[in-house]
Amino acid sequence: MTRTYLPITIIPDQTFQLEKDTIRMSPSLMKYWGLELKEIICLCIGSKCLQVGVESAPITKDDIHLSELLIRETLLPVQEHSLLARYCHDTKRLLLGPIIALVTDFKEEDMLTTPNFRAIHTFIEELQDGLQQIGGFLYVFHFKDVSQEKVNGYYFDIETNEWKKTELMYPTAVYNRIHSRKLESSSYFQQFQTILIKNNIPMFNDGFFSKWDVHEALYNEEHLHPHLPKTKILTEESIISLLQTHQELFIKPIHGSQGRNIIRMRRDEKNHLEVDLTSPHSNHSLSFLTISSFMQWFQPRLKKRTYLVQQSIPLLNYKNRKLDFRVLCHKNHRDDWKVSSMVARLSAEEQFVSNIARGGETMRPIKALSLLFDQPTAIQQQALMKELAIDAVNILSRSVSGLVGELGVDIGVDEYGKLWIIEINSKPSKNFEGKSTSLRPSAKAILEYCTKLSFDYMRSKEE
Repeated sequence: MTRTYLPITIIPDQTFQLEKDTIRMSPSLMKYWGLELKEIICLCIGSKCLQVGVESAPITKDDIHLSELLIRETLLPVQEHSLLARYCHDTKRLLLGPIIALVTDFKEEDMLTTPNFRAIHTFIEELQDGLQQIGGFLYVFHFKDVSQEKVNGYYFDIETNEWKKTELMYPTAVYNRIHSRKLESSSYFQQFQTILIKNNIPMFNDGFFSKWDVHEALYNEEHLHPHLPKTKILTEESIISLLQTHQELFIKPIHGSQGRNIIRMRRDEKNHLEVDLTSPHSNHSLSFLTISSFMQWFQPRLKKRTYLVQQSIPLLNYKNRKLDFRVLCHKNHRDDWKVSSMVARLSAEEQFVSNIARGGETMRPIKALSLLFDQPTAIQQQALMKELAIDAVNILSRSVSGLVGELGVDIGVDEYGKLWIIEINSKPSKNFEGKSTSLRPSAKAILEYCTKLSFDYMRSKEE
């Protein structure tokens, strides 16, 4: 039994509407799969399986003709579809896919005229273009639009070049791009997850990470200790402890993202506490005489969320702007972690975080490193960052529950050339790679992993 998947095109056929349960293919394709004329097989398109007969027709070798009625029964839109196919003789199943879905959150008013998927709209269009080239069907949906039998989602109409909403089949793999922890903890999302589990549909990445859980997972590996900032859950005692050995600290919410709500704390020459708060365009500073007075001011925030306190790393600067590196990692079709892309991030002026969402900008990593080191050292540092990132994501993905297929690792370099793991993100931004006329590495990697999950799902239907 071959494991080879063949690129094919599904063609809606209007010439034999009454023969709903029949598919047509060329004699050469029937011979390739060892199919007999009029043979009854099980046609599986994604999660839908239907009994059909096979007829020979003088059509293009890699085309398969289906009646419009049959296509509608599979809950695919009636249009041409480039898919990957494999026939299994043992089970007489013709598997076609992948059917990849991206789940996200959007406002209905953004979808009334021209659908807009907000920050990831361009990335979604890249995924759509990529699947057109390699084979597969993509749609986008809100997790509230899932029922026990189907999904109401948006697909790209290749005739009108626009996104349209319709009833669709269950996907064979789901890519989670929900932007809010609050939404992921809602009852609607829990119901959605239950449907996926019931139908054995794989979804990655399941949810956001806690910064504290990430730290503990990495800290359990002794060889990573030199690359991890000293980190504790925020209490008055933990601040006192860390200030004994570190002049400057960072305070972060364990469920924060995009550089929001981060506080920088340091002692001045009078031993007072200087506290800087992040804001969209500048930093706001406060001063406290004692740690106790700071904690009294900070206490209302602790009622809403948990924070951690962390030593500040003397990272290298470029023109007095903070510099770090985002290493984007993905799992491939062999389930191995690989570096997909890497950028240097420069903070905005007067900002102490480098996040793009806080006004930062990007630069090619080798260019940034070459401004700080000689060329051989820059090349070596870039290679070491990639090795450290792969080591970290392997460790983290083994320690968390659910499927993890994409992680963004933030790495800094201190004044001695030492590498530090600043943070690992389960839903890294899609805006830092820059625009490209070709398929971005991250989009290509997502499609590769989704296709791998889909093939695993479809093969499970044979067993």
